[in-house]
Amino acid sequence: MKSRFSFSLLPLLAAGILFLGTSCNKTASEAEADAQRTTNKAEQELAELREWAKDKANDVDSTADRKGPQVKEEFKQRSAKLEANLDSLSAESKEEYKELKRRFENWQSHNKQRSDMPLQPEKLENFTFLLLGSKVALDVTWAPGQVRNKYETFLTNVRQRQSGWTAADWDYVDAVYRQMNAKKDPLEDNLSPADRLRIKGLQAEYLALEAKKDAKDLHQQLKDE
Repeated sequence: MKSRFSFSLLPLLAAGILFLGTSCNKTASEAEADAQRTTNKAEQELAELREWAKDKANDVDSTADRKGPQVKEEFKQRSAKLEANLDSLSAESKEEYKELKRRFENWQSHNKQRSDMPLQPEKLENFTFLLLGSKVALDVTWAPGQVRNKYETFLTNVRQRQSGWTAADWDYVDAVYRQMNAKKDPLEDNLSPADRLRIKGLQAEYLALEAKKDAKDLHQQLKDE
C-alpha cells in the first residue's frame, strides 16, 4: 500500500519539476529581454544626446536667459538619464559618451573663465564706439526720440561685424547691449507705439544672433572630429 502510494506521486513530482524548469527558463528569458530593453534605451539616449549636441549649431532661440544656464541644465538632465544605464552601453558607446561629456565640460570651463574675467574699460569704450559711433554714447542723456535710432545703429553694426568676433568680443557687445537697455527702460513710457514695436524686434534679432553664436561655440566643442 505504501509502495503504491509512493509510485502514485511520481507523475505529480515529474510534472512539478517540469513546471519549475519551465518557470526558470521563462524568468531567464524575461531577464534577458529586460536587459536588452535597458541596453536599447541607453543607446537611444546616447543617440538623442548626440543629436542634441548637433542641433546647437542651428539653434536660434531668442530667449534672453537661454544661453549658458539653460544649456547646462539640459545637458545635466540628459546626462543623468544616460548615467543611470551607463553599464548597458557598449564599450564604444561608453567612450563616445565620455568624449561628449569631456567636450561639454571644456565648453563650460571656457565660458566660466570668460565670465569671471572683468571687462577692460578701454576695450568697452572701443566697442561702444564701434557699435554706436561714439565712445560716450552710453554716458550722455538720451531723448525718447533717439532710442530707436540707437538700436538700429547697434544692430546694423552687429550684423556687419559679427562674423569676425571671438567669444570674448561678444562679452563686450553684450555689455553694450545691456547698458543700452538700462538707458531705454526709464524712457519706455515716452516712446511711441511704433518705436516700442521696432525696438522689440531689434532686441529679438540681437538675442537670436547672440544665441546662435553660443550654440555654435558649444557645437564646436561637441562635434565629431
